Amino acid sequence: MAIGMTLNKASENGDPSVSKYFGSPVVPRSWEHDFEDSEMFFCQIRLSDIAPFDHDKRLPHTGYLYVFLDTNDGLTPTVRYYDGEPELVIEDFNAEAEGFEEFTQAWEIIFFQTDDDADGTKLFGVPADWPYEEAHPALLLQYDPLDNGTGFLNSTDGRLYLFLIDGDLSKPTVWLEYS
Repeated sequence: MAIGMTLNKASENGDPSVSKYFGSPVVPRSWEHDFEDSEMFFCQIRLSDIAPFDHDKRLPHTGYLYVFLDTNDGLTPTVRYYDGEPELVIEDFNAEAEGFEEFTQAWEIIFFQTDDDADGTKLFGVPADWPYEEAHPALLLQYDPLDNGTGFLNSTDGRLYLFLIDGDLSKPTVWLEYS
């Protein structure tokens, strides 16, 4: 089974460590100077939030999973994992990412069980409307810009897919597919 995601605009005074898209990431202090101005914060997933839905233990159930996108290189993704409680909030992370400055509002993620072939935004499963004849790599995340009100890629025809090429989070080789 896949893990579906519903996005709700987060409260200004809410917990910064929640699972979310956009806004201000909470990262380990040791990462403070690891980011380029061209990177945007896409999402953080508090892995304990998905534990009730990840029966096959495809991801660890402790720590955080992060996705950052390099806006200078066709939205090239970087996936990071931290097994601990991060302590540094980086305010207005996306304010420096040219063309993506408006994505400073956080959108809290509510997780739920869904079918593998479900449309919408989800973890795992089968990519919706996979356009190629060959089999898809292991799907980590499917983001549907029309499934929420964030405005991110809302003029895009298609979805943003993040795949684990080797299926191993310790080597987070991912690629992006959208049209």
